[in-house]
Amino acid sequence: MPNRNQHGFERLTDKEKEILNQNREKIHQAQAKEPEKLREHLQAFNDGVLAIIITIIVLEIKPPLAPNTYSKFIGDIFIFLITFFIIADFWYDLHLDFSYFIFKPGKATAIVDFLLLADLSLLPIMTKWIMEDTSSFAVANFGIVFLIAKILRIIEQYVGTMPTMKDYKIMNVFITRASLRRMIGILILNIVLIILALFLPRLAMVLYLAIPILSFIFLSNNFSGRHRQNKSSAD
Repeated sequence: MPNRNQHGFERLTDKEKEILNQNREKIHQAQAKEPEKLREHLQAFNDGVLAIIITIIVLEIKPPLAPNTYSKFIGDIFIFLITFFIIADFWYDLHLDFSYFIFKPGKATAIVDFLLLADLSLLPIMTKWIMEDTSSFAVANFGIVFLIAKILRIIEQYVGTMPTMKDYKIMNVFITRASLRRMIGILILNIVLIILALFLPRLAMVLYLAIPILSFIFLSNNFSGRHRQNKSSAD
C-alpha cells in the first residue's frame, strides 16, 4: 500500500521539497533546544510565582490601628518571617537544583514543578489562618503543606536529574538512594513537627523558622566546600 505522505511529497516541486526540508530541519533544531528553553522558562516562572506568594503574605499583615493591637502586629510580622524564610529556602533549593542537577527538564519535571508551586501557593492561606488563630490545628495544617512541598521538591530534583543520568547506572542508583534517604528523613522530621504542633503550636512555629535558616546555612557551606575542593583538585 503506497504511503500517502510519500506520494504527496513526490508531487511537490523541487523548490517546494527544499522549503519543506528546511522547515523540517528547523523543527528538529527547535526540538533539540526545547529542554534548554523549558529550563529557562521554569526558572523564570518559579521566580515570578514565589515573588507573588511572598507579596500576598505580607499584604495579610494588618497595621496596628489601636494600641492594644500592637502585640498582634508584632506576632503577625514574626509569622510572616517564618513563611518568608520558608519560601526563600525553596527558591534557593530550586536555584541549586537547576544550577547543578536539572539541565534537560521534560514534561514530567514541569508537572512536578507546577504541583510544587501549587502547594506553596497555599502557604498565604495557611499563614493568614495562623495570624488569625495560632491554634494547634492551624499550625498542623501549615506543617502538612510544608511537608508536601518538601517531598515534591525532592521528586522534582530526581525526575529532572534522570534525563542526564539515565546512561550512568552507578549515578542513577546513587541518586535514587540519596533521594529516598532524604525523603525518609524529611518525613520523620515533619511528622514529628506536625505532632508537636498539635500540643505546642508556638514552639512548632519557631522550629519551622529554624529549619529554612539552618538549611540555607548548611547547604551554602556544603556547596562552597565542594567548589573549593573541586578547584583545589583541578589545580
